[in-house]
Amino acid sequence: MVKVRRLNDKGMQAFESYLSALSDDSTLAIPLQLLNNPVTSQELDEDLEVDENAAFENRYLMGLSLVDLLNGADSQQLLGDRGFWSWLALLWFDQLCPAGKDGKRKPKKPYNYILSENFRHRPRHALYTTWMLVANHGENALFMLSKKPHERGEIIEQLAARQYFMACKGVIAAAHHIYFDPSRNTFKVGATSQTRKGNIRRFVTYLQQLDLTYDLGSISADSLLAILPPEYDGFAKS
Repeated sequence: MVKVRRLNDKGMQAFESYLSALSDDSTLAIPLQLLNNPVTSQELDEDLEVDENAAFENRYLMGLSLVDLLNGADSQQLLGDRGFWSWLALLWFDQLCPAGKDGKRKPKKPYNYILSENFRHRPRHALYTTWMLVANHGENALFMLSKKPHERGEIIEQLAARQYFMACKGVIAAAHHIYFDPSRNTFKVGATSQTRKGNIRRFVTYLQQLDLTYDLGSISADSLLAILPPEYDGFAKS
């Protein structure tokens, strides 16, 4: 277990420089020294400890760990703390951006690891979004977070493009009912298809239409399921 810290501005700059350098040399070692160096990091007001060797089968389990970490902490203070989320992403970077068989890493854009100052990009952060979904929706988030920690997936891409929907409990609960396959512990086959009726893209488009006449922030899952058109029956009843 290690005590959680936060990256300061120099630390986040160094982390971003490392991400940029990976495009030229994708075998560079992860700069874990940034985590505890007083020049690049600083203590939190909260006394938190995390398992630096924790290995997660999927994003949902990673989210459960984050929820447990913040349980009892002043999460509102940490919610927008860029240094805190960036420190955690660096700590677990080997899982968020694993090396391939050739030893090379292929990172996504920096805001997937360094919490962005741009609020439109914040849902892209691998850990911030994972924590938020599990904290707000519990097991109903599993259909979105069943992939490996480094994999984002089409379902979360579609919902993240409409940040408001991700906060609507009834919407997410209904989506979980429609698309989750308990036999596979992940989303149902065809959910991310661009051609099958009732796919996740169609669902998001339908939500946008409903949002004109319904308060999706307060609608219940049962109420939403009751007004879905027949094209979703194939998923909902399977």
